[in-house]
Amino acid sequence: MDTQRFDTDRQSNDAQMCVATVPALMPAQAGHLEWLVLTGLALARVKNLDQALDTAATHLATLPLLARGYLFLVEDRPLRAGRTVPFGGAPALPPELPLEHSLCAQALDHGYLMAPDDHTVPLLPWERAIAAGASLLCAPFASSMVRGALFGVRSAGDASSTEVSACLQAAADLIGATIERATECDAQHAYRALLARQVHAERLAMIGRLTSALAHEINNPLQAISNSLHLLLTHSLSDEKRQRYLAMAQQEVTDVIATVRHMLDLHRSSEQGMRPVPLRSVLEQALAQAAPVLRQRGIEVCREFVDDDLLVAGIAGHLRHACYNLALNAAHAMPDGGRLTVRTYRQPGNGFGPRVVVEFADTGMPVAADEAPLLFEPYGPTRGDSSGVELPLSYSIVDQHHGELVVRNDAGETVFLMILPAAV
Repeated sequence: MDTQRFDTDRQSNDAQMCVATVPALMPAQAGHLEWLVLTGLALARVKNLDQALDTAATHLATLPLLARGYLFLVEDRPLRAGRTVPFGGAPALPPELPLEHSLCAQALDHGYLMAPDDHTVPLLPWERAIAAGASLLCAPFASSMVRGALFGVRSAGDASSTEVSACLQAAADLIGATIERATECDAQHAYRALLARQVHAERLAMIGRLTSALAHEINNPLQAISNSLHLLLTHSLSDEKRQRYLAMAQQEVTDVIATVRHMLDLHRSSEQGMRPVPLRSVLEQALAQAAPVLRQRGIEVCREFVDDDLLVAGIAGHLRHACYNLALNAAHAMPDGGRLTVRTYRQPGNGFGPRVVVEFADTGMPVAADEAPLLFEPYGPTRGDSSGVELPLSYSIVDQHHGELVVRNDAGETVFLMILPAAV
């Protein structure tokens, strides 16, 4: 449910509750009725529990029927005051005040206002001290989420007991409804904050994996460049060898530039956010990007796509990079040629919504059963002449998209399955 609509509906209910108390208060003093209406309107505007308690205490301090008192939020086992909010100059009470055998306990147990009109009802020492010879009143409120009580010392005045009881119980019910609404709002805000922290933690984890992979991806070319330059500077080489080492260094620099460009593409596409992505377009772009390596190794690429284009919820640039790395992983596993089959199909969601599956099936070297769980870890086992970063990168991207990346060995094929949520 939309939070704003939820708040508005609950505020409307609180205001209606305020209006509904009018018949019960007849014939009430006009001041009491006005107080109840104004308090209800003020409570309808609160957005969280602290605001609700502060607003209630501020208005209770102006209620003509009470000289002073407390608003208790009650906790069980043992019965105690989890929150105590004084009003009207009432003295501070100890935290976690025990409420067993108190007037509040009796009111909560019976479910209605307790207003002893004599001194035969046993009171706890702190209750007698607060009363100072005056009459005490306690109006309970309870719901599925909160329990509490409005506890106060009655002011001297000519209001009848019926008027006092009706007004205080209406006030307690109104405050209780507001506290319940505010508690639910706080719970919703806390849940959204938790989700935001989880998303942030996932992004940090992905950044860490990408950084580790990038360092590994750049380090190898830099080592080759360093070795080539060292040979050029320390050895007398023929022109042919000098040209070969310079060409090698230039190629490694080109590879580093390409790696950095890929990472920049990932960063730019991440700023676009999640949106419906046409899967076939992503796959075609990834296969085109990997085509030079696949052709060089004599690898045949077979496409088995469903007739209509599938949409997945994701970031196009990230998904393209994941598919590109899976194609490279297949190429590294088939240095002497082979066949890469890329197929797509739908999969029932099993309670989690429809999903889309992309398979990268290659005829290269199989994955050992004991290596499969470590295949997606940085610096884990590799296939062929892979640098070991393709699969961890792909796994991080798929995980960021709330998907799965798994591997299995079929008859004569190693199959990597990328399972993603379908766009709705």
